[in-house]
Amino acid sequence: MSSVFATYIPAYLGMRAPLSISLAVNPSIVIAILLMIAPFFYIVILARPSGPMRVLPGPKAVSWLTGSIPRGVWEPDAQVNQLEWTHQYGPVFRYHGLFMISKVITTDPRALNYILNTPEFVKSEDGRQFLEGLLEKGVLVVEGLEHKKQRKIMGPAFGHPQIKVYSQLFVEKANEFRDLLMAQIARSRNPDSPFRVDIFLWLNKVTLDIIGHTGFNHAFRSLHQHESHEISEGMRKATLFDPFSVRFMVQALIPLARLIPTDRSRAITNASKSLRSIGQRMISQKKDEILSAIESDDKSAVEKRNILGRDLLSILLRANMAKDIPEDARMTDEEVLAQIPTFLLAGHETTSSAVVWAIYARGFYTDSPSMDELNGNGMTYLDYVTREVLRLHAPVSNTERVVDADVVVPLSEPFIDRYGVKRHEFRLQKGDVVVIPILAVHRLKSLWGEDANEFKPERWEAIPETAKVIPGVFGNLLTFLTGSHACLGYRFSLVEMKAILFAFVRSV
Repeated sequence: MSSVFATYIPAYLGMRAPLSISLAVNPSIVIAILLMIAPFFYIVILARPSGPMRVLPGPKAVSWLTGSIPRGVWEPDAQVNQLEWTHQYGPVFRYHGLFMISKVITTDPRALNYILNTPEFVKSEDGRQFLEGLLEKGVLVVEGLEHKKQRKIMGPAFGHPQIKVYSQLFVEKANEFRDLLMAQIARSRNPDSPFRVDIFLWLNKVTLDIIGHTGFNHAFRSLHQHESHEISEGMRKATLFDPFSVRFMVQALIPLARLIPTDRSRAITNASKSLRSIGQRMISQKKDEILSAIESDDKSAVEKRNILGRDLLSILLRANMAKDIPEDARMTDEEVLAQIPTFLLAGHETTSSAVVWAIYARGFYTDSPSMDELNGNGMTYLDYVTREVLRLHAPVSNTERVVDADVVVPLSEPFIDRYGVKRHEFRLQKGDVVVIPILAVHRLKSLWGEDANEFKPERWEAIPETAKVIPGVFGNLLTFLTGSHACLGYRFSLVEMKAILFAFVRSV
């Protein structure tokens, strides 16, 4: 989810003392003046590449507003441009993003591995602030030691043993989804007209029900609701916006203007309230069950042995309630609450997007395959299809990092800078922005061959040696990243995706 947010200028814009006095008198005039001088300010002062970035080749700007991105294209959707630039300028280059902010892109595997595994590269402050509006200080928002602590605590909920326990429920829910969908099709079938079904809506329903049961032992019963569940609907409204609207541009350009309420900010607030309310109810219910089991109303009487579950909520509450947990493994009430919206949203949106791209059919002997069978034993082609979907249609197309110290990034192959000098590394200074172009890397012909843009599951029988150097926590793909910010629930997502594909396509 974090990769779709652009990184803008530091928050000091519009914060000087004379501006504060004027703003109190007439905010409309101040905003109008800022908008008039902003293009000059960006192009002349902020947007000009400085430091080591200035030696990198790259495309020229086409507009002060969109930078090097063609007009009408939102920067996170510019994967085609990123791929074209890679062919033209090589594995390392810089470009101008929204409001002419200079950014670096690299597709070099060694550089990518360095960036994703070096603590100096962090998520942008603006991206984290946006996420925090929805997800509070959950694992997708925090950085540093707090991020490390939260991942360590929650890790067992997404390990191989626990996913094996979950896998049967994945299959059961996938079959329930299939049966309900087929029943609706049967009732609505008209030989004189085609039947249309919103498969993305149905996939959101089944994946939400799965994360509810497996993560929190909670039944959302989204599959049995006619409309979208309030969680899915709230997230849709919160993330649906026009990046070229005047309101969005003003708030992106002027941090102070973000205090002005908009339809989008209200949607984010409402979605956050809804997620927080759901999380509080689930936590309260689970705590009551724990105290009831030990026949006590005294929370200080709870020990690790009283909370035995390995599901996410049990693990969170063990770290929150058990008195015999070490201090560095404890979580506050707010930290526990923050993880629930994180996994409710991240746990079903991305899988739904991936499954939409995949339609696969084959005969098999059972309606209830095991996790080992779903992962390849007897369903090798299903595994190939899953990998190819995640390569060609990764749910997150790119992500960004900001470097918080001067660094030298190593390369596997040298490049020629804009002055004709061969370089075996490139340098970045504190504050520089690096884009990880996930889809561009996944479609590079130099890595995947001339058929890189084709959907070809058979390639996974023996992928090219050049693709094997791509860093990734799964299958030489950047889909789930790698390093300290690798997707914690990637095993969960993979088995869930395969279970849904198996159940759905086998019945078609």
